[in-house]
Amino acid sequence: MTIQELINHIPLKILHRGQDYFDNGNILQLKQASNGTWYAEVEGNYGNYEVEIEADNKNNVTNYYCDCPYDGTICKHIAAVALAINEGNTISISSDKEPDTESWEQLIKDAKPKDLRNFMLDYGVKNQDFRHQIKLTFSKPVSVQDADNIPYYQSQINGIFDNYDYKGFIDYRSSHKAMSDVTQFQIKADNYFSKGNLNEAFCISAAIAMESVKALQYMDDSSGECGGAIYESFRVIENILSSKISTELKERIFNWLYEQVQNSDYRDYGVGDSLEPLFFETAASLKQLDIAYKFIDAIIIQLDKEDGWSKKYYLQSYLGQKINLLQSEGRTAEADHIIDTYLHFEDFRNIRVEQALSESDPGKAEKLILDGIKVAEQDDAPGIVHQWKDQLLELYKQQKEAYKYNKLARELFVENTSNMKYFKIYKQTSPKDGWEDKRNKLIAELKSKKQRYYSGISLDDLAQIYIEEQMVDELFGIVSSSNSIHAIIKYTNYLKTKYPAELLEHYKAAIEIQAEQTGRNVYKELVQYLKQMVKIRGGLPAAKAIKVSLLNKYKNRPAMKEEFQKLNWD
Repeated sequence: MTIQELINHIPLKILHRGQDYFDNGNILQLKQASNGTWYAEVEGNYGNYEVEIEADNKNNVTNYYCDCPYDGTICKHIAAVALAINEGNTISISSDKEPDTESWEQLIKDAKPKDLRNFMLDYGVKNQDFRHQIKLTFSKPVSVQDADNIPYYQSQINGIFDNYDYKGFIDYRSSHKAMSDVTQFQIKADNYFSKGNLNEAFCISAAIAMESVKALQYMDDSSGECGGAIYESFRVIENILSSKISTELKERIFNWLYEQVQNSDYRDYGVGDSLEPLFFETAASLKQLDIAYKFIDAIIIQLDKEDGWSKKYYLQSYLGQKINLLQSEGRTAEADHIIDTYLHFEDFRNIRVEQALSESDPGKAEKLILDGIKVAEQDDAPGIVHQWKDQLLELYKQQKEAYKYNKLARELFVENTSNMKYFKIYKQTSPKDGWEDKRNKLIAELKSKKQRYYSGISLDDLAQIYIEEQMVDELFGIVSSSNSIHAIIKYTNYLKTKYPAELLEHYKAAIEIQAEQTGRNVYKELVQYLKQMVKIRGGLPAAKAIKVSLLNKYKNRPAMKEEFQKLNWD
């Protein structure tokens, strides 16, 4: 996307703050490197922050970063820098000293090679970061084709993490810098791949994955960059395996994958999702499934000794993988034995449900689902219970089981009152004669129902029923009794035709209570409430009267006066 498109994606509130930073001169430095990336230093509330906006050779933004602690998607510092770039600004820190007549870039270009080399040697002795960058840029691996250069690249990448390690930890700001250096190796891997040097692309990607999963253990990776680098490495390796490669290289990759899948750190740190599928696929293509089975069986034995919520998830996952591999070899009897042994796992039970449906045996499918509901209830897994009931509802619909369909739809709505889909099914499948009585009984049941976290049905869920049934009086009753301005605003459109005067009274009372508080944000909310009043019949004169009354009552609030002026009613 272009820099303007980036600006368009920034939330308006953040953009306004960024505009203030830009207008007030908070951007201390802004320069563009030869690779297209913009680097900026922005003065913040608690210190200066570094901002990077990466761009390609067509000036399209590819990434952005700020080392401030804001945990949203984009901060005001990035917004300010984006606005400055869009204005074509290049900003440097001002100085009281005489300006340099030559830029540092020009001085390097004009220097004699011998003098520049001697300077670099002397400077390298004093500066560890400089030595580190020289090694990253100029050191070379063994150039022999198909050489195992993984240890070489491991040493390089480990050096990156060591360089940013402070007392055994890499903080958030340093982790971004470290991963920026690692990205250079990812670029090298992509370049090698595009040129057909698949061995070197693999060695780099393997090293990145191995060293990055180690680094995750002592790094603040809340940005996800380190985990992303691991996934990117597996992507490159997957592309390599999909290319025309020698059997020797494929076997080397398989042996490496087998070594990595036995490292539980990938799983423990949530970055193993793409590793194991690569291992299994490669095992199948090399006819090395005996190794894959050995790995799975070892994991299952280990899982049997563990406790916790993740045991079932991983056990089901690995057994499912084993079933797929057995079926790919035509060993269906062994696969079926696993499915039937572990039928209490919903994925395997669902296989049997689908099989029953494909064999036109809905009765068997229904029994399997009903038994699955019982198992899930015993396991105290309400989410799984709901999934099975949803599937059963669809089965009754397909089989035209009208009574069961209607009954289950009602049951599901009672359990999930925020989902009107079930209410509508219940209504559509109920006889029109007597529907009002059935509906009222349902509402009464919901009102008295004791739920886990609150008593009775929530206001919003009940309101949705009243809206669906056009029960305006009942809707007004629950909204007015809530004493909530937010509820009143939310349902004004449904009530304003029949209850305009009453709504305006509610608005007036709520606004007067809110006005007892101070602060610009409070006054901005009051403006929004007054604007909502105008949408009601007779609302404009009522809102104007409230505005005048508040300004007279709170004469010593200039911020309130400023915000109210934005109404432009005079």
